[in-house]
Amino acid sequence: MAKTTTIYRGMIFEDSFENYLGRESASICQFLHFLHIEDISKYVERTYYTNKSWHFKYNISSMIKLFIVMCFRNLSYDKTISSLDEEEALMLSFCDEYGLIKLPSGGTLHHFVKYRLGDDGLNEVMMLLGEKILKLSQIKEAKIDSTPLEASRYNNHADYNVHYRCKMDKAHITMVGTYPVFMTYTNGVSSDSPELIKHIEALKKMNADFDFYSADGGYDSFQNHADIWYHLEAKPVIAYSSNAVLSKEGEIGRIDHWVNKMWQISGDIRAKNDEKLKFLYENGRQEQVGMYLRNLNIRDDLFMN
Repeated sequence: MAKTTTIYRGMIFEDSFENYLGRESASICQFLHFLHIEDISKYVERTYYTNKSWHFKYNISSMIKLFIVMCFRNLSYDKTISSLDEEEALMLSFCDEYGLIKLPSGGTLHHFVKYRLGDDGLNEVMMLLGEKILKLSQIKEAKIDSTPLEASRYNNHADYNVHYRCKMDKAHITMVGTYPVFMTYTNGVSSDSPELIKHIEALKKMNADFDFYSADGGYDSFQNHADIWYHLEAKPVIAYSSNAVLSKEGEIGRIDHWVNKMWQISGDIRAKNDEKLKFLYENGRQEQVGMYLRNLNIRDDLFMN
């Protein structure tokens, strides 16, 4: 994130991300402005525009960043375009050679996302973006959340979500601080919880280093607790309901019981607690490991405070 120079209406503007480090946070457009992703846009051009004589009316990196803004602001395609002011449009590089700002329509953004990239391509692009952002971040906490996205009027196959009373898609986003590092894109009625393992696997490939990984109650399952702890070596901070109870199988006595029961395959109750949990996870007792971790959170009076 070096200093950037922009020419707009005959004037030269210079700025640097260091100018924003003293603030609590930079806006998503400011952050994306300093995030250089030309290598990713070139990859998209080679991979998803191969052997096509497409006319690149809009810069690919700008379109990628614009979609991130859409997910971040939780807006429809059309409303995302109308939400941008002149400065934000300039930050996203929607400025032609004559110094005029030209934004794409909502339909153009929708076509780029749904038909040019597609679900697999979008997930791959988010993986590349996430690796880049993680290299720049020193934050040790991540969180996952789902964002409802009002479906484009051009999408005749979008699901109707009764809760939100509209046709919609859904973005499941892992954030580091206030910035997205990975996203999966599903239909509007998909459950949140099954998406978590995809994010965990992606973060593991990125060599993510977190102390905590947070989620709301939609991700509350024993398997999710165990997967976060085992794969990311992070503390799972998943909200639970007010009537949640301690799980008997998650008590240390039951942990020792099952480790001892598998003594023939090297189960050792004298091992350290983390070693016993890892042993159980790797030998078919993943949910029990999740029960133990969830019990710890329930007993913690400061949990989620």
